[in-house]
Amino acid sequence: MAFENGILDVSFPAAEDLTNDQYRFVVLSGTSMRRPNAETDVVLGILQNAPKITEAATVRVIGISKLQANDALAAGVFVKAEYVSAADAGKGKTAAADLAYARGFVVMASAAEDDLCSVMLNGPYPGITQVAWQRAVVTTLATAGAVTLTIAQLLGGIILRDPAGAHRADLLPAPAAVVAGIAGCVVGSSFEFTIRNTADAAETITVTDNGLSTVSGTATVAQTNSKRFLGVVTNIGSGTEAVSFYSLGTVVH
Repeated sequence: MAFENGILDVSFPAAEDLTNDQYRFVVLSGTSMRRPNAETDVVLGILQNAPKITEAATVRVIGISKLQANDALAAGVFVKAEYVSAADAGKGKTAAADLAYARGFVVMASAAEDDLCSVMLNGPYPGITQVAWQRAVVTTLATAGAVTLTIAQLLGGIILRDPAGAHRADLLPAPAAVVAGIAGCVVGSSFEFTIRNTADAAETITVTDNGLSTVSGTATVAQTNSKRFLGVVTNIGSGTEAVSFYSLGTVVH
């Protein structure tokens, strides 16, 4: 059974009829409370009562609150506000693919849609996304054949690639793997990486797409050259993930 542990509740007038929105996420608009207009709205907290328009809306902003779920939500999942329509918004939805808008952490699970789970509220952050970079991790590859690069290798920033005896057409990671590999990935998340051709002969590396990725610009890397690439996430939808890769130029070494 869902439980609560309130630390801080605040009160604002309801900007609309919220009699069906108890235990849903709500948004501060001016000096009143409303339902979210999009899943990217900055959520203030969870509505604790069911006010009519202009009545006082009590909102929990710190502590543990009950939350109406849009699906089965396991303990340990971060959640954000769901948006279906103007009249159906604010249920808790997993934020696994969009941690920038997470507003709570499930501490007691829900079993199905409309069940009440319990969530520990975190701060109402303004959609701050994780920049997709990390400390440099050098990857050395000398595979005698094409390889499929991983998102971890790309985020490492530098790949030393020996084609090992012939020209190679190496694959970029599939878009779904890119999205899954970037914590808090959103449309526009980006990263840069360098591929350095360490061949001991005139062997060329050609960087090729995989799935819904696109590659713009010259994607070949000649012997003794390094080429810089920029990856930009353009779609994070499940099954429709997409990434665009751009060649940023070549350096001879």
